[in-house]
Amino acid sequence: MKTIMKKFAKISLAVVMTALIIVVSCLPAFAAKSKADVVLNGKAEASKGDTITYTLKLSDCDDKLEGIQMYIFYNKQFLELDTDSVKVPELKGAVINPKFEKGIAFNWTSVTDLVNFKKAKTLITMDFKVKNPCQTSVTYFIADMYGEDMTYFKTYKLTHDILVNGKEAVKDGTPMLCPNNESVNQYQGSFVNYKDGMGEKNGSGKDHVAVTGGATSPAAAQAATDAATVTQDGGNMTTVLVILGIVFAIIAIIVVVVLRRHFNKDADAEDKE
Repeated sequence: MKTIMKKFAKISLAVVMTALIIVVSCLPAFAAKSKADVVLNGKAEASKGDTITYTLKLSDCDDKLEGIQMYIFYNKQFLELDTDSVKVPELKGAVINPKFEKGIAFNWTSVTDLVNFKKAKTLITMDFKVKNPCQTSVTYFIADMYGEDMTYFKTYKLTHDILVNGKEAVKDGTPMLCPNNESVNQYQGSFVNYKDGMGEKNGSGKDHVAVTGGATSPAAAQAATDAATVTQDGGNMTTVLVILGIVFAIIAIIVVVVLRRHFNKDADAEDKE
């Protein structure tokens, strides 16, 4: 009987230790995913409470800018805009609406003070405070952008810089167009947006694709994209680990109970003998 109980104790301990080892071995993988509370535009990592500075830049224009109408979209559930931080430093007298229900809207025109964007200059910049864990994006859509001849720019390049608490996270990255297509129907002017952020004359490659119309609102599509990502990648990893630990603990308990019953039967058989 003592021999059987010793075997039972050893096997039970081995089962519990195996379960613990499995749980602990999962920690590095989950820790890697939960290192950042927020991943912005698939690149910049930040934590709740951090300040993200997003700057959209314009360059390579073959004509001076005379007018522009543009929209910036973001998910207000995850990012809080500092409305005072929204600036368009090169476009004096621009009309900015930082409280636009879907993000930020601004327009500017001047027939006397045209701006040269041959070299990269800031088009618009803004600060966000991280509110909740997620993977999300700051996106844009240009309704009109034209030069002195009043025709839309066909040669240009858009890039973005992202800072997290003042430290560079992304430099000269490709900005993201609003991830839905009703923006074309709702806000489209004469300008043609391309996914690679370049004009129809100087852009090339698989991402040089013009945006076409669709049927989903910008805010709804942005929210849907973010919500889906949060569910998959932005959840609380501690909760996942707890659930995983509970599952393995239950398995270990079941195994121990089964083994105990097995050894009890063997012990009863030995006693009868």
